[in-house]
Amino acid sequence: MLVPFQDQASVAAFGIPLPALAAAMHLVLPPPDARVFAGADAVPELLRLLPGKRWLAWGFRIPGVMPLARRLYAWIARRRRCLVRGYRVD
Repeated sequence: MLVPFQDQASVAAFGIPLPALAAAMHLVLPPPDARVFAGADAVPELLRLLPGKRWLAWGFRIPGVMPLARRLYAWIARRRRCLVRGYRVD
């Protein structure tokens, strides 16, 4: 289920603070696991859940890939509003 963080009534059930939701996507696994992954850490987990995409998750196990993915995710997340609207960020 995809829940936009702006839907405060729906996201309240997950107990994730609004600033954290605004900063990164979150993947909440269904019970009984119920683990929460955020930002780049959610990507390989999401790939494991998507039909036909599971094989892509292996790339995140390569040493050095996750730190790089986290930096790239953070860079994009800081600029996402500007990248979508075409504004320039210094």
